[in-house]
Amino acid sequence: MSTEERIARLEGQIEELRARQAELHNQLAQAQLDQWQGRVEDLEVQLHLASMDANDRAAALMQQVRGRWTDVRRQLDDATVTVSSIGGTLREGLEKAVRDLRQAILESKNKLVP
Repeated sequence: MSTEERIARLEGQIEELRARQAELHNQLAQAQLDQWQGRVEDLEVQLHLASMDANDRAAALMQQVRGRWTDVRRQLDDATVTVSSIGGTLREGLEKAVRDLRQAILESKNKLVP
């Protein structure tokens, strides 16, 4: 084989190596893009899970707020019933006292007038 043939063969091999290098470079770039796409998708999943977790925590807190509101409302209703009951008893007592006072005044008046 002559020197020129060897040079031509080596130049052909160099060209094949350059083409293979370009192909490998493209594959590497695609792999890096795929890796970044995976990272982005992972972040989206984490964001979604964090959102779900936040929603779950917010729902639990809202449930606690609703429970506390129900307790306060029940206590207020109980207090209203108690106040109404006390008011009714007080009113009955005052009405009886007024009747008794009126009766005593009438009896006193009748005793004074012969």
